Amino acid sequence: MIDITTGSISAVAGFIAVVFIVVYIVRSRGQKSRADRAAVLFRARVLTELEGLYPIKKYWESEVFERFNKSVPVIETAADEFRLFVSRNSRKSFDAALKKYSDHCSEITYEACATFGIVKAETTPEDEGPKEIFRQNVNALLSFASVK
Repeated sequence: MIDITTGSISAVAGFIAVVFIVVYIVRSRGQKSRADRAAVLFRARVLTELEGLYPIKKYWESEVFERFNKSVPVIETAADEFRLFVSRNSRKSFDAALKKYSDHCSEITYEACATFGIVKAETTPEDEGPKEIFRQNVNALLSFASVK
């Protein structure tokens, strides 16, 4: 019970810290466009939601895998708000990246990550494990939130 409370407190504190950092950055750069501010906010929301999952750790506990599926609605909400600031030329790519992220997070399991690459005869060097696919999907989403 104490572990859950401590984890919840640290997660809330981390979220509050990220929000204050985002507010500070947004205020300190008054000339930034709304799109740049939206990109910073989107990036912060994604990174806050995926804290502990991204960047990829070598080992994840089995309890962590519940968070993948739970992160999908939060990331989709953030993406819906940010989508208005994505250029028209990039919207299809953004939507495709979001769909890949959502689909993969709905399917990723502890067993798939824990057993990937154990039987070397069944894998080829080109095979990408579930962790690598997750990393690529998050990177693809965050690439749309790069501030120029």
